[in-house]
Amino acid sequence: MKASFVSSSAMQNVLRLTISQSQNKLQQASTEATTGTYADIGVSLGNGAAKSINLTSAIAQAASFKASNAVVELRMDASQTALSSLKDAGDSLVSNLTALQASQDTTSIAVALQTAGATISQLVSTANTSVNGEFLFGGTNLDSQPLSDQSSAVSDTIVSTLNDYATGLGKDVNELTGEEIGSFITDTVEPMFSESAWTDTSDGWSTASSTDMTSRISRSETITSSTNANSEGMRYLALASVVSALFGQDLSSDAQSTVASKAIAYAAQATSGIVTQQSELGLAQERLEKANDALDAQSTLLQGNLVDLQGVDTYEASTLVNQLQTQLETAYTLVSKLQSLSLVNYL
Repeated sequence: MKASFVSSSAMQNVLRLTISQSQNKLQQASTEATTGTYADIGVSLGNGAAKSINLTSAIAQAASFKASNAVVELRMDASQTALSSLKDAGDSLVSNLTALQASQDTTSIAVALQTAGATISQLVSTANTSVNGEFLFGGTNLDSQPLSDQSSAVSDTIVSTLNDYATGLGKDVNELTGEEIGSFITDTVEPMFSESAWTDTSDGWSTASSTDMTSRISRSETITSSTNANSEGMRYLALASVVSALFGQDLSSDAQSTVASKAIAYAAQATSGIVTQQSELGLAQERLEKANDALDAQSTLLQGNLVDLQGVDTYEASTLVNQLQTQLETAYTLVSKLQSLSLVNYL
């Protein structure tokens, strides 16, 4: 009979290999038990890995749209708030001018002039509102402050032109009739607030772009996501305020009534234009909300498909972790005992 011998060194090498393999399996099982997905997608899914990558990419794209849509939503919400404040300013101006039509005493005139000045200040301040460093009413020109207050220069021009107008009629300013002052406002003052004059690079009010921003809110949909300071609503609010300043020009009662009527009409046109801006933004906000709902539904569906594809049984993975830990502890114990073996103990 022939005896076979196995050295302790060979046994230790076998155990070390077992330990190394078990450690790798333990790391993989621990990852799968924690994440609920395969530790190595490529190895586990084979050809299905391409589908996994496509699903992951689609989920990331939906998340990216949701993140960018949140910025767009914030900008449109802030724009709506700003436009509401301008509408309120226009309504207040109309209210004071209407009261002035009934009574043209010095107190009513002073209140109207004060309201007109406050309206201009609010218009400029509101039009220059910015969110995250971008001006809301700059159109596509996000980096430049859209509006500058030109009311003083325009008022001086109007007063000078009014004197020339009265002189041309052979009258003083306080002798102008309501019809004459009405013609002056329509033919001379109103054109000063046309879009071309408003945006004139030399002495205009606005540096905003008349082109509004567009934003892609999903793979297949874009919306107009802003409005701008060159809108009729803002221009006519400024026009109504500047026309109101004519009350300080010692006009006849008839002329003052015409000025009040003109200013009221311009202010009403301004608030109507502002409401239109709000409505257009509101429609865009509604589309954005629906797009976000669709993105949420899409993301949920894709996540479910990805879990079905990549998911593992976490209970089974946890059981394997426990088994591998027990196996490793046994292997460590055997290696320790083999290392303590010595012929000296048996001589």
